[in-house]
Formats: sequence, C-alpha cells, structure tokens
Amino acid sequence: MERIILHADMNNCYASIEAKLNPKLKGRPIAVCGSVEDRHGIVLAKSQEAKAFGVKTGEAIWQAKNKCRNLIIVPPNFEEYLKHSRMAREIYLEYTNQVEPYGMDECFLDITGSKKLFGSPEKIAFEIKERIKTELKVTVSVGLSFDKVFAKLASDMRKPDYCTFIYKENYKKIVWPLKVQDMIMIGPQTTKKLNKINIKTLGDLAEADPEILRKNLGINGIKIYNWANGMDNTRVKDYYQIIPIKSIGRSITCKEDLLNYEEVRAVIQKLCEDISKRLIENNYLARGVNVG
Repeated sequence: MERIILHADMNNCYASIEAKLNPKLKGRPIAVCGSVEDRHGIVLAKSQEAKAFGVKTGEAIWQAKNKCRNLIIVPPNFEEYLKHSRMAREIYLEYTNQVEPYGMDECFLDITGSKKLFGSPEKIAFEIKERIKTELKVTVSVGLSFDKVFAKLASDMRKPDYCTFIYKENYKKIVWPLKVQDMIMIGPQTTKKLNKINIKTLGDLAEADPEILRKNLGINGIKIYNWANGMDNTRVKDYYQIIPIKSIGRSITCKEDLLNYEEVRAVIQKLCEDISKRLIENNYLARGVNVG
C-alpha cells in the first residue's frame, strides 16, 4: 500500500504567536529575539513583513535593524510556543497516532490508515490547515506526498497557509526542477560539493551516477540520491513511542567565515537557544556541556 504522509509547518511560528497574543503587532515587521537588551542578540524568528525586508533567522539584531528600521523586537515566550505546539499536536492526533515532531513547530503525520475515517488525503490536509487557523489563530502550511522527504519539500514550496501535493505521478515534474539546496539535509557545504560536479537541480541529482556521489559525499551521497528519486522509506514514528534521548546537540555550517567576536557570539547564542528550546520541550535539565 502506498503511504500517505503529511508535513505540517506552523508559519513564522514564534512571530505569529506573538502577533496573536498582541493584536497591535499584526501586519507589522516583528522579530522574536534573544537578549533583547543586548545589541548582539540574534533573531530567532521573524514575521512575513520582516522577511520582506530581508530579515533572516540567526542574524544579529543590529543587522536586522539595518535592513528594517521599523523592526519591532519582541522577547521570546517559550511557554506560549510550547503551549501552541501541544495544541497543534492534539489536533494532529485526532487523525492518526503516527505523529512525529520535527522541532517545536513542525510535525510529520502518516495518514495512510486515516482516509476510511476522515475522507481523502487532500480533504484531511485542508481540514487540518483550517482547524489550526480557526482554533489556534495561526496559519500552517501542509505538504502531502508518498514519503517524508517530499512531504517536507511540499510544505516548504508555498507559504503561508497553503496545501501542496506531490504524487508519484507528478513528482519529477514538480521536484526535479528545484535547486538541490531546497531538499532537506542538503546544506551549504553539500550544495557546494554538488555544484562543483555540475549537479545543481534535484533532477541532476536524481540522474547522477551513484558511484560519483558516493566518491564525493560518502554514504550521504547515496541517501540524497535515493531521496531525489522518491525512495525515502523512513517511517513516521508513533507519537507515544518513547525513545530515550541520551544527548541533545546542535551544529551549523556557516555560509561565510566568522571574522570577529560578535559574529562568533551570535552563532553560538543561536545554537544555545536551539538546545535550550529542545531541553524545555523534553522537560530535561543539562548535566554537562560539550563544545566541539
């Protein structure tokens, strides 16, 4: 039986929740930032209006303000973000028990067995999107496909407040013209390596020689080759399946060299914010810190 996977992504999650809690912020360029009193704090999330000015997640507040002089800085409220994350998951769980969180604001859902109860996959996707908007007062983008990678890709394609469908019959037409970096797990360094061997689109990747990919990228080269060809068989975990977490970590490959203390500090702070968020989400306390 062909699987039916949804990926639900709450649009501009933190900023949307802040605008919901304070209606005066609605429609204005806002950025949720850590250490607001410190000019070297960083942007954790931005509204659609701030995004239009080129404000990016992870950059320093002073950089964001240089792009958008009227940018409104808001401190993070993780308790509210967690509350909304839980409310969204409660809605998802009404359709399937196979709900796998992917961060605080994203989830994969396997609805293969749900259509007999709730109707067509498309109907379920639209229904979930509208329920999040009506009940949580924030928007969500939903991607539907036959595997997790393409479901995630679909939800990223049209934002905010859209449902996008990628089927086996049309995935080559939709997916293959996209740039390689549009697919999950292909970051700046992998993109650079692929571009160097003249692989620029997902179609190029799908039609490449697997041995050349293995030579340049190791086992990950074969993995992304399979993904580009619609061969991701990883399952969506059961929401109630308890998997012990031994450690929580975060790393990043910077697009450019870091030239001074402020730039290094901004990156480290963003990584620390991400780890703190995951600790809070899992109700954990750190017993040690390792920096690599």
